[in-house]
Amino acid sequence: MFRIVTALLLSLGLATGVAAAEDHTRFAVDTHYKILDVPGSVDDPSKVEVREFFSYACPHCYSLEPSVDEWLKTKPDYIDYVRTPVLFLRNAEPLARAYYVEEALGLVDEIHGPLFDAIHKHREPLFNEPALANFFRKYDVAPEKFNKLYGSFGVSTKIRQADALTKAYQIPGVPNFVVNGKYLVLRQNLKSDKELFAVIEYLANKEKKGG
Repeated sequence: MFRIVTALLLSLGLATGVAAAEDHTRFAVDTHYKILDVPGSVDDPSKVEVREFFSYACPHCYSLEPSVDEWLKTKPDYIDYVRTPVLFLRNAEPLARAYYVEEALGLVDEIHGPLFDAIHKHREPLFNEPALANFFRKYDVAPEKFNKLYGSFGVSTKIRQADALTKAYQIPGVPNFVVNGKYLVLRQNLKSDKELFAVIEYLANKEKKGG
């Protein structure tokens, strides 16, 4: 009996070791992800942060959005998903401000997808404050309220913070993802959206276990 138990424990240990080795070789640093030179802070240290850098002006972000939505339905509870709009694309700042207006109003779930659709599916030129204010009217946000938030100190502060973080992480384009302020996913080297989220979960689990 002792020999049987010992053999089982050894085989389990070997299986665990093989699984860990497979995980390690499946996703490699500088191929699937890179380690950031200077780690950044996260919004909620009690969770593992996954931060998406995006722009409503970006067609690739729009194409990825359905996969993001599906993943958010099944992501592990310990992951804190955060969006950060970038400013380096043409027409990006008005749209970044619109995102933070959504956030301030608690309307991200209602407006985020439709705003993407309006720009990329319906070709609406929502690239300035008046056009965006008119779009927000569909969601019972009066233009006066939108305009006040759009130019507010709070939204302007978030815009500066987003731009600083984009530069600090050296985000090369969008969409891109940073896990827990430490790892930039090298999306250009990945074969599919499925692999993208597999890498994200691999890194998040790595952080959950202590890096």
